[in-house]
Amino acid sequence: MPPKKSTLLAVLVTAVLVAVAAPAGATDLTVDVVAASQFDSGLFIAIVGAHGPNPIIDAQLVVNSTVLVPDKVEDYSFDHTRNVTLFKIVKYGQVAKPGDTLTGIVTDTLADHASHTSVCGRGLPALHITSICR
Repeated sequence: MPPKKSTLLAVLVTAVLVAVAAPAGATDLTVDVVAASQFDSGLFIAIVGAHGPNPIIDAQLVVNSTVLVPDKVEDYSFDHTRNVTLFKIVKYGQVAKPGDTLTGIVTDTLADHASHTSVCGRGLPALHITSICR
């Protein structure tokens, strides 16, 4: 599958999972998912999914204790009644390896913050993925 199609598929699958996981009457800003793949080519792609009572305007990633400066960030808003938002964060370079922690931090329009931490594990060498964080 070409890279753009696989990225779009990953975003859509994650959107469905976040929309289903988000409680209907959510009153707190919540990070539902932080997932990422590190490819042996140096490409790093992460998805941060969150929902809350107010529009979500920003997402950041922290790898171990270092703030990631991304090359590209795209946001996708879905269920506007619950403000479900996905952020696709891309970095060209080695970012994560097995054993690292990846923390996604989101901010809404009222400057409220929420976070969730995932652990990076082994990748899928046959697919050129050196680490998967979930």
